Amino acid sequence: MKGNNRKVLKIAVDVAMAAVLVAVMATALVQEVPHEWLGLALFVLLIAHIVLNRRWLGSVFRGRHNVVRILQIVTIAGLLVCMLGQVVSSLVISKHAFAFLPALPGAAWARRVHMVCSYWSFVLAFAHAGLHVRAPRKLQAWQVWAFRIVFFVVAAFGAYSFVRLGLPAYLAGQVQFAAVDTTTPLGLVIAQYASVAVLVTGLFYYLRKALSIKKS
Repeated sequence: MKGNNRKVLKIAVDVAMAAVLVAVMATALVQEVPHEWLGLALFVLLIAHIVLNRRWLGSVFRGRHNVVRILQIVTIAGLLVCMLGQVVSSLVISKHAFAFLPALPGAAWARRVHMVCSYWSFVLAFAHAGLHVRAPRKLQAWQVWAFRIVFFVVAAFGAYSFVRLGLPAYLAGQVQFAAVDTTTPLGLVIAQYASVAVLVTGLFYYLRKALSIKKS
């Protein structure tokens, strides 16, 4: 595959992963069937992402390891562990996508593992994105400031949504049985998770920039 085509494909896969991940989280408590099939699609996209980025992954332990690279490795390792936890637990609790499998024991622990791993996967995935994303080159000053204003507005809504969605409790594993708010439109829930994704990506993007400046 030629360089430009490979780059376009990598971007397309990454954008699709981000969109599907937001949709997976938004449908987790209210749309059981779409949630499971979206989760399966996410797994397929993850495999494609790993294959397309195998060169970087193959060189991850070579060369010098500064703070940014160590943070990238830790984030990827945590994400892979959480993804594995999601896959294993989904085999136990799935009612649709893996309905052809015989019933497996341990639904109680699998449900809790799946819940914790799902929320950590969400945060770590966008942290990973923030540690790797690059700003477009040759932007004019007004474009830079327009981007910053939009980001801070969305990130502010993301900070509100982070609390409103109860993410701290989910990440801490304090929620065993999630309460479903059926009065909130699905579109708004998607917007809330998308804004949290922007918040996390932006925080880790600026963290990487700050660490890079400190190093220089």
